[in-house]
Amino acid sequence: MRRKDREVTDFDEIISILENCRVLHLALISEGKPYAVQVNFGYAVKEIAGEKRLFVYFHGAGEGKKIDAIKQNPTVSFCAESFAEVSGGAEPCSWTTFYESVIGFGKAKIISDAQEKAAAMDTIMLHNGYYLSAGVRFIAYNAMALAKTAVVAIEVAELTGKRHQK
Repeated sequence: MRRKDREVTDFDEIISILENCRVLHLALISEGKPYAVQVNFGYAVKEIAGEKRLFVYFHGAGEGKKIDAIKQNPTVSFCAESFAEVSGGAEPCSWTTFYESVIGFGKAKIISDAQEKAAAMDTIMLHNGYYLSAGVRFIAYNAMALAKTAVVAIEVAELTGKRHQK
């Protein structure tokens, strides 16, 4: 990263930035060309072999360009940002943007197990504001709708954060 003064390296701090992001820009390779698409997402931090690992989940139609691209090449990249504000000055080169962002790289896997799929959907729903009332432990999904929905997990291998504050 060129601007080391804006780099966020602490894993937990990067996750706190991701918590405030609502849209993930997913980058794939489709038919040999770059393809980027916005997706709603959720995430989970899991401890694997004593290391915190990030898993990002998104959902969509069970067929189409995204799914075809993942089947052809599961290597993906993503970015998400929040806190964006453009600030102008008298000179064109004195303009800037204030933001927080996360960029990640990893492998995407289409989830086939129904229980794992529902758990990933819970993660997406809860990240986007769905509320579980007291005593409720899971979200009830329409079985036919869930069967038609593709749910994808990205196991993140590389993760960076960046921040430009006022």
